[in-house]
Amino acid sequence: MNPENDVQSSRNRLLVGGILIALLITGAFIWVYQVSQPKKVEFVRNSESLTVKTKAKTVAQFLQEQNEQVSSFDEVYPELDQKIKNGLKVTYTQKWQVEILEAGQQKVVTTNRKKVQAILADEQIVLGEFDRVHPSLSDEVSADGTIYITRVEKKIEEKEEQIPFNEVSRKDLLLAEGERKVIQEGQPGKALQQYEVVFENGVEKSRQLVGTKVIEPTQDRVVAIGALVTVSRGGASFTPRRVINNVTLTAYAAGAAHTGKDANHPAYAITASGKRAQEGRTVAVDPSVIPMGTWVYIEGIGYRRAEDTGGAVKGNKIDVYFENDQQARNFGMRRSKAVYVIGKNKPQ
Repeated sequence: MNPENDVQSSRNRLLVGGILIALLITGAFIWVYQVSQPKKVEFVRNSESLTVKTKAKTVAQFLQEQNEQVSSFDEVYPELDQKIKNGLKVTYTQKWQVEILEAGQQKVVTTNRKKVQAILADEQIVLGEFDRVHPSLSDEVSADGTIYITRVEKKIEEKEEQIPFNEVSRKDLLLAEGERKVIQEGQPGKALQQYEVVFENGVEKSRQLVGTKVIEPTQDRVVAIGALVTVSRGGASFTPRRVINNVTLTAYAAGAAHTGKDANHPAYAITASGKRAQEGRTVAVDPSVIPMGTWVYIEGIGYRRAEDTGGAVKGNKIDVYFENDQQARNFGMRRSKAVYVIGKNKPQ
């Protein structure tokens, strides 16, 4: 071997080794320098972005450096153990829990929203027209707060109900005072009642009548109230069944001038009722106004009995019987203020 060559080879190896060591030392210095220099990080906090210089080594350290108290509800990206490098984007969203009581049902949600409306929208909770929310949609709710939702439903319900009939009273001059007589029985009607019913969380809270449709009308119960009072006439007292005012009074006798029969006629002085006419008792009437056999009291004349009829005696007209034609002619025609219709028996 050539000693000179060995020496040269050793020198070369030493030179290469020195260069390598120098390179390693330089690289180490460069690495230490780079590591020790702050890195630029894009920090997005609750949707607000800013650029931050940091010497933190991990995302967790970076958030601590930013004085963020990360809870188990918060969202962090990337993971907390992710190494920090230049240009890294760290997204941090704070979240908290809010209780929602919907129609009595509890639901706990995690949210980064403060306004009630936004929280409900995130949870896809749709409110009806009449639903109530507390706090209101525009209000904010704090962490661990509660949103109360009352579900309100309004319905129109129809129900068929009976309508009670009314009682109507009428004065009746055919009845004695104080007497009552049912002229027409009452009949209840039917109506379709419409109610607005309000339910809160499924429970009925109110019911209000909003409309009525009559299906079958009522029929009034009509009661006659006696208006006749006891009167005293001709020394006797009686309660008339009826009082007829403005009655025309005429007179007749049994002779041919009035009846066409003379004293020899077998029906002379025989009335339509079959009884013999008697002055001071017999009168001819219209039976549709005063029934045959009825006693009456004629103001200015006295008690008479309806025993006869006549072709000219119609309506409110009475023909008074006299024994002879002259008396009948002398009576002429008069008007009575009142004729009291009494009944079958003469007052005593």
